[in-house]
Amino acid sequence: MIHKELADMKLRSIVIFFLGAGLFFFVAPFHRLTLEMLNEYTQLENMPKLLERFVPKNFVERLSDWSFYIYTQWFGKNLGQFVPILAIIIAFPLFARETENGTMEFLLTRSSRKKVFWSKSCIAIAVLTVEMLVFSLLPGIYSLLASKDLKYELLGAYTIHTLVGALFWFTVTMLFSVMYDDQVKPILTAVGILASSTVIGIFKPLRFMNTYSYILGSKIISTGKMDVIYTVSLLTVIAVILLSSYAIFLKKEF
Repeated sequence: MIHKELADMKLRSIVIFFLGAGLFFFVAPFHRLTLEMLNEYTQLENMPKLLERFVPKNFVERLSDWSFYIYTQWFGKNLGQFVPILAIIIAFPLFARETENGTMEFLLTRSSRKKVFWSKSCIAIAVLTVEMLVFSLLPGIYSLLASKDLKYELLGAYTIHTLVGALFWFTVTMLFSVMYDDQVKPILTAVGILASSTVIGIFKPLRFMNTYSYILGSKIISTGKMDVIYTVSLLTVIAVILLSSYAIFLKKEF
């Protein structure tokens, strides 16, 4: 069972790893070049108001600080934007593919439902956790090797936000992978919920619906602290969704 799951996830995990690592090295080494380009834009006499609004001079000045640059551009922009998508990609075929291909019955004749569920989900969670930890620790490793002055005390908070956010979207997608009998519906449903919750979160009373704000570390960059309440809330929801998925899997007919 374990070897089968690792083999099934091998291609996806390798592709995700190289995409993430490649994306990081499109961000980190170009700190100085990014500053030079932004400084040129801000020094234009007839700078468009729209550009001035999105690239204020004080923001460009803060980007000269390596910590601010790497935290905002890596966690708050590049990696952060893809965390839910990567989690969805890892989770959507977990159970739906077996059901669609007619191999779930075969698995259940060899192992109990409990073993099948927890083997598949735990291995996928382990792979996702390793991927997110590697991507989250890259700024620290790079800063150390490149002799950059990084505020390492913030790295732990960003890592937790990234990991918890990824696990949330993983469990949401896995729930639909258990419920549906084909691989298309889980990914479409999860992406639809991600998009709609992000849009709904624009409204102040429903801001908590927008998990992107949490994953991107908006509160960390403004306060220097992890959002403990939101983290605990998400972990609670993750546990509820995971147990709900398990309960549905135990009763589902294949």
